[in-house]
Amino acid sequence: MTRPVPIDRVHGGAAPPGAIDFSASINPLGPPPGAIEAYHSAVARITSYPPPKSAALEHRMASWLGVDPESVLAGNGTTQLIYLLARVLEPARPFVAIPTFSEIANALAGEGSPPEPIQLDRDREYRLDMDQIDRALADHAGAIFIGRPNSPTGTMLSMGEVEEIAARCAARGCWLVLDEAFVDFADPPESAVGMTARNGRLIVLRSLTKSFAIPGLRLGCVVADPEVAAAMRDAIEPWSVSVVAESVGLACLESADDYLRRTRKFVGREREHLVRSLSAIAGVRVFGSAANFLMIAIADESSPGQFGENLIRRGIAVRDLRAMPGCSAGLYRVGIRSRADNQRLIEAVAKWKE
Repeated sequence: MTRPVPIDRVHGGAAPPGAIDFSASINPLGPPPGAIEAYHSAVARITSYPPPKSAALEHRMASWLGVDPESVLAGNGTTQLIYLLARVLEPARPFVAIPTFSEIANALAGEGSPPEPIQLDRDREYRLDMDQIDRALADHAGAIFIGRPNSPTGTMLSMGEVEEIAARCAARGCWLVLDEAFVDFADPPESAVGMTARNGRLIVLRSLTKSFAIPGLRLGCVVADPEVAAAMRDAIEPWSVSVVAESVGLACLESADDYLRRTRKFVGREREHLVRSLSAIAGVRVFGSAANFLMIAIADESSPGQFGENLIRRGIAVRDLRAMPGCSAGLYRVGIRSRADNQRLIEAVAKWKE
C-alpha cells in the first residue's frame, strides 16, 4: 500500500498588504454589478435567520445547471461540501488524483479515511492516465476524487474521459467525485452535472465563489443522485447559507450566462498573453491550462522558494506549491488578473534574479 496523501493547510489568498495577489484564483472581472446591489440590500435583513436549507437558491442553481432541484444541495462554498461528502460517503478506500485542492485529502483524513494518491506525472504535463484509474479500481477504490479543471495544474478531463471513468467506477461500485470549481473558466465550459442523472455513483461540485468573485461570502453546490443529495441534506449543518450569501447568489445567477461569457473571453485573452510572455523568459516553463490560472516551473532556483520570495519583494504574491502533496520545489501557481497586473507579473518574473 502506498503512503496516504499528507495533510496540507497552505492556501493562496493571503498576500502581504500592498502586494498584488496572484496566489488566489478568482474571477478577474470582480462580482457582477447586481451582486453588489443585492449585498447592500440584504444587509438590512441580517437581523433575521436564513432558512435552515436554501431551497430558493437550490432551485435557481438547478435551473441554471439544467438538473433536477432534488439533486442540488447548496453550501457555504465547496469546501464545506467536500467535508460533508467525507462524512456522508465514508468511502472505504478513497483515492485522490494529486496535486489538487488539499482540502479533499484533509477532509477524508479527518473522517478516518486518509486517501491514497493517484500521482499525476509531470512528464505527461500532469494529465491523468486511464491506466491509473484502472489500477485504483483494481486496488478496491471506494471513491476517486479528481479536479476538473484541476488546480493547480490546469488540466481538464474531456467529457468523453469523464463518461468512461464514471462508467468504470459505477461498474465497481466506486464513487467518482469531480471538483468543478473552475469549470466556468474553461472554454467551452462543459460540465459533467448532467451525467449525474444517469450515473448514481457520480458526484459533481460547483463553485459560485470562484466564478463570481465572492470568496468573502462563499457559495457552492453539489450535484448528485437525489438519494445522495437527500442524505447530504439531512447531514449538513442548518443555516449554512447566510441571508446575504443567498441574496448575492440569486443575483449572480440572474446575469450568469452573459457575465460568464465575458469572463471566458477576458480570461482566454489574458491567459494566452501570459503563456506567450512567460514562456519566452529563460528558465520558466508554463503548463497548459483550461482555467483562470497557470502553473509554472522555475528551472534554476538556488534555494526552494527563492523565486516567490523575490517576487514578494517586488510587490507580487504567487502561490508557492512546494508543500502541496504531489508537487515539488520550483512549482508555482499564478492567477490571471487584469492586463496591467499581468504585465507587472511578466516584468517581475523577467527580472527576478536581479
